[in-house]
Amino acid sequence: MEILAAILFSYFFTSFHQLHIKLRLDFRPLNCSSCLASWVALGLFFLPDIYTNCMITMFGAGVLAPLLTKLYDKIYFQWIR
Repeated sequence: MEILAAILFSYFFTSFHQLHIKLRLDFRPLNCSSCLASWVALGLFFLPDIYTNCMITMFGAGVLAPLLTKLYDKIYFQWIR
C-alpha cells in the first residue's frame, strides 16, 4: 500500500502539476518521480496506516480523474461520429 501511495503522490507532484517547478524546488529528489516515490514510501512506512490510506484516496482520485475523463471523451466522441 505504501508503494502505491508513493507512486501516485510522486506522479501527481512531478508530472501532473509540476509543483517542483512552480515552487522553485527543481532539484533531486523533488524533480525525479522515482526518487521522490522512494523517499515518500520510506516516510509512509514509518507512519500509521491511516496516512497511507488517505494518500491513496487523495492522489488516486487526482491521478485517475483526468485519465478517465480523457478516456470517456475519446469513447464518447468516437461513438457520436
